Amino acid sequence: MKYLPQPILKLRQIMNEFEIEKIEKRLILYNALVQAFNYPDSDLAHSLSSGEFGKILHTITTNREIDLYGIDYYQGKDEKELLLELEKDYTWMFFASKPRIAYLFGSVYTEGKLYQDSTFKIARLYNEAGLNVKESFGLPPDHIAVELEFMAYIAFNLISSLKNEDLKNVAYAKELEKHVFDNFLSEFAIKVGEAIKNNAKTDFYRSIGNITASFFSKRLHSSFFD
Repeated sequence: MKYLPQPILKLRQIMNEFEIEKIEKRLILYNALVQAFNYPDSDLAHSLSSGEFGKILHTITTNREIDLYGIDYYQGKDEKELLLELEKDYTWMFFASKPRIAYLFGSVYTEGKLYQDSTFKIARLYNEAGLNVKESFGLPPDHIAVELEFMAYIAFNLISSLKNEDLKNVAYAKELEKHVFDNFLSEFAIKVGEAIKNNAKTDFYRSIGNITASFFSKRLHSSFFD
């Protein structure tokens, strides 16, 4: 067995740790966006009111990169009132507005209606990665929250593979994350993000729109990838 010199081993370890740190930031962001794009519930209201949601985002970005005031604003707010405010805004934007502020399904943007080829293509990717869509998510495969949760799943497995030095799985996970980012989420997420950033009635959803549009347009690329 060929052994690498200690300086090279140390450098590789440092590079791995730096890469893992970047992926962990993406994992945190994906999970935060999953919670934001699902229908608001008491867990989200509590996370905002307690300041935990904002605290998590502050660990991966700064106010110079993204204005988090619209997240921090809710700290200390009454959770029941907050939940009602979020439910009203979410329902109006994604179900009741005419014309609709934004749709949460990728196929609507790519093919004009639900359950088209892109829906089944992303579902096949879930299946190939070992996920059962119905058991894991309970929403249509191309719902933005489901696609983001898939990205979180990929990021988690990429971290695990790097720590275990499983180079085959590292390569597979990197390729898969890039493929989903570029071919399924990017344009879709930017359109949703821009729409709610410009039209949401609550500070929370305006901030989430800004974060989403900024991340998927790669304005934050160096912070999370490079």
